[in-house]
Amino acid sequence: MAFRKHPTYVRKARNGYQLQRGVPKDVQPIIGKALWSEPGGATYREAHARSPGFVARTDRDIAVARGQLVLSPEELIDALPKAYDLNDPEMVALLEEGADVAVQERWLTAQQRQRYVRVLVGEEEPRSHLTAEELIQKAKTLKCPAERTVAGWSKALSDFLGFSGVGHPTAATREHAVAYRSHLLERVKPNTAKTTLAYLGGLWSVLNEIYSDQSHIFQGLTKRIKVIKTRKVEVHIEDPDSWQGNQNHLLILKILYFTGARLAEIAGLMAEDLLEDRILIRPNEKRSLKTDASEREIPLHPRLKELVSPLRGQQGLLWPSQFQQATSRWGVNLSKPAKLITGVSPKGLRDRAATVLRGAGKNEALVVRLLGHTPNWISSEYGAVPWSELVKAVELL
Repeated sequence: MAFRKHPTYVRKARNGYQLQRGVPKDVQPIIGKALWSEPGGATYREAHARSPGFVARTDRDIAVARGQLVLSPEELIDALPKAYDLNDPEMVALLEEGADVAVQERWLTAQQRQRYVRVLVGEEEPRSHLTAEELIQKAKTLKCPAERTVAGWSKALSDFLGFSGVGHPTAATREHAVAYRSHLLERVKPNTAKTTLAYLGGLWSVLNEIYSDQSHIFQGLTKRIKVIKTRKVEVHIEDPDSWQGNQNHLLILKILYFTGARLAEIAGLMAEDLLEDRILIRPNEKRSLKTDASEREIPLHPRLKELVSPLRGQQGLLWPSQFQQATSRWGVNLSKPAKLITGVSPKGLRDRAATVLRGAGKNEALVVRLLGHTPNWISSEYGAVPWSELVKAVELL
C-alpha cells in the first residue's frame, strides 16, 4: 500500500466535492461494491486534503482483499518522501491539511500526526524498514539453519505481522509482541506458543544486530510460559527382525534403530553416504542438518551391513518420496507407520539409543558425538573420542 503522488479521486458534486475510486474487478466480490464514494468537502482544497487518507484506506482494503502487504500508519509516514514531491510547498501544505483530517477520522493519532508533520517538513528523517524476506535471508546467512527452522521462521513471522497489522518487522513494537503472546496462549498449547515465540525471538536477535537502536521486542516473553512436560513411559521395542510392514519403511526404521540418528538425517540420505564401514551424516542439496554438530560419521552396525549393501549401487537420494515440499521436512509421513511397526515414534528410537548408551556407562562425550548433539560444555572436543570406541558403542544398539 502506498500514497499516490498525484491524487485523481476528487470529483465535483452537486453540493461541493466527492472522493471516488473504482474498486478493482478482482476484489469486487470480496469488497462487495464497484465504487468507493464519500463526501470530500465544500471546496476543492478541502477534498484534496482528504484525498491521501481516502487513498490510504482504500489501498489498505485492496491489499487485505488480495492478501498482500498491509502497512501501518507509522510505515506510511516513513514512505512520505518516496511517495510525494516534498520540495513542492503546495503539496506539503495539502498533505499537512490531510494529516488534520486523518486525525479527525482516527486514521492517525495526535502523536502520529506530529511525527507525520516532522517528516513532511524535513525535521525528522524517515526510518528505514527491513522486509520479512530480507530479515529471514540475513538470519539464514548468520545462522546457517536447517530448512525446518527456516520454515518455522517464515510461518511465525508471517502470522505475527498479519496479527499486528504491520508490513515490516522493523515497524513492530513490544506492545505487538505482548499482545501476540496473549493471542497464542488463548489458541494453542503453551509448548506450541513457546516454540513460536522462540522462532520470533531468534529473528529479533538478528534484527537487533542489524539495527543497534532496534529493541528486542520478544526478549523475556517466554519466561513465564509454563511448559507442560509429559512423562516418558518406557515402551518395550521388539527386535527389528520381528517387524513387519512396507520394505522402505522397515529399512529406514532399522537404520534409525541401529544408529540413533534423527529421522530427517536418514530419510534424506544419499547412496554416496553409505560406505563399507560407516554412514556419513552430512548436508546435501535437498537436506540440510539441524546444527553443525549434526555432521558426523556413524559406524555401520553389523546387522545393517547386509541390509544396506544393495543401496550402494544406487545414485543420489535413496528415498526422495520422503521429502514433503509443503513443510520442507523429511520423513513426516513415517510417524504413524513407525508406531504401528515398532510401537514408538522415530524420536522414540533415537531416545532408546541414548538410553542404551548411557545405561552401559558410556561417557557423555561419546553419546554427544554419536547422536550429533551440540555439546554444552566449552572444552568439548569431538576428536577426543576414538573411532574404535564409537564402533563398540554402536554394537550395543
